[in-house]
Amino acid sequence: MKKHLIGSLALVASLAVPTAGVAADSPAASAVKADLAKLRADVAAQRATIVADAQKLAADAVAAKGGTKQQAKAVLKSDLAQLKSDAVAATTLVKADKAQLKADLSAVKGSKGDRKALKDALKSTREAVKGARVEMKAELQKAREAVKALRATFKK
Repeated sequence: MKKHLIGSLALVASLAVPTAGVAADSPAASAVKADLAKLRADVAAQRATIVADAQKLAADAVAAKGGTKQQAKAVLKSDLAQLKSDAVAATTLVKADKAQLKADLSAVKGSKGDRKALKDALKSTREAVKGARVEMKAELQKAREAVKALRATFKK
């Protein structure tokens, strides 16, 4: 009896796996997977760009501590302009990716099998985006502190 029960459970499990794989390969699910991959790639590029710009701004702020206010302003102005333009460009791209993902997710909404299959991918993408956002925020805070410290040296 136990062998029969274990055998039937194994049969049910083996039949359930291929149907989940087929549901995940629907055109709507494939579009969502492609959107998730593009979003992850764009967020990673955004993180790399913003972190590099923030680190350059912080390094230049630290290096400008011995000079005059005008010299520091000239150096930091270009760094800040670069940071702002990169942030706007990257944010626009990520927002477009999120809008496309939202549209494709609404197409998947009716299919429970597809939504279940995509649940892990969505969760891991959310975590990756959140981690990148936290890292960018930390680097920007370091840059703000470096600029704030530079400003404090000019107030003396």
